[in-house]
Amino acid sequence: MTEKEQEPRLFSLSRIWTIALNTLTESLRQKVYLILILFALVLIASASFFSQFGLGEPGEQEAMEQLKFMKDFCLGAIAVFGMLIAIVGTAQLLPNELENRTIYTILAKPVRRCEFLLGKYVGSALLLLVSVAIMSLMFAAALKFKGDNYLRLIRGAAGPQESSVEWEQMQRQVERIRATVYDTDLAKALLLAYLKLALLAGITLFVSTFGTSIIFNVAVTVMIFFAGHLVGAAKERWLESGVAQFLFSLIPDLGMFNVADDVILGNAIPWLYVLQVAAYGMVYLVAVLAAAVCVFAEREV
Repeated sequence: MTEKEQEPRLFSLSRIWTIALNTLTESLRQKVYLILILFALVLIASASFFSQFGLGEPGEQEAMEQLKFMKDFCLGAIAVFGMLIAIVGTAQLLPNELENRTIYTILAKPVRRCEFLLGKYVGSALLLLVSVAIMSLMFAAALKFKGDNYLRLIRGAAGPQESSVEWEQMQRQVERIRATVYDTDLAKALLLAYLKLALLAGITLFVSTFGTSIIFNVAVTVMIFFAGHLVGAAKERWLESGVAQFLFSLIPDLGMFNVADDVILGNAIPWLYVLQVAAYGMVYLVAVLAAAVCVFAEREV
């Protein structure tokens, strides 16, 4: 009986989900992942202690600067550690299966190759979702802790003999600090950060379908990662070259997903832009996964 005859006739989402959950469970048990997520949480939690309050009277200017620093620092930490988890965690999925020879046991069962590959990707995407959620919760807790400290100091500095004008000024300071702490655009920035990581995981999985080792998979994906952040500027420089534009279109424009600077500066991020970037990422992800399925289908295992 040939390999194609052994494959089940019907495509099954339940088989993909089962493989995804197994992949997620195995990834959560790995020491590399635990070390990365633990170090990220410690770094994010310590952001609120990197700078101490001034010796003088607390003011809005100091509070806003420190909160902006926290946003910049924590969003950067989530991006860096998310990138490491997406690349390292996904790059070793197929090589480990081949090395442990578990892939032969799985494919010997009624499981299509595309189901196996998609299950691995969904498992990796779930791992990233859990990681971003945990780091985001720590970020929110650290930001709230810092903001509450400043609110207590500003309110405590207000004496009982304050005039109505000074009281209203203090209330406006409190409202501005609250708006900075509970900035809804942070959720948009974190959502786009996760979508970028999910796309990066798909690219890593595609590379691993023809890659020869974990090191090769990581190295190639890292190069694509840096190229993806430079492709936007390259497109503008080579705007008149059709060949260059075509080549640049093969590399995802990862810079589109970075809105951290806008969040820190207080610039509004429209939901329309978020949806446009998400649609761009989904189209590219579908193309990458389709290419990965085609390559993996022809690979000798």
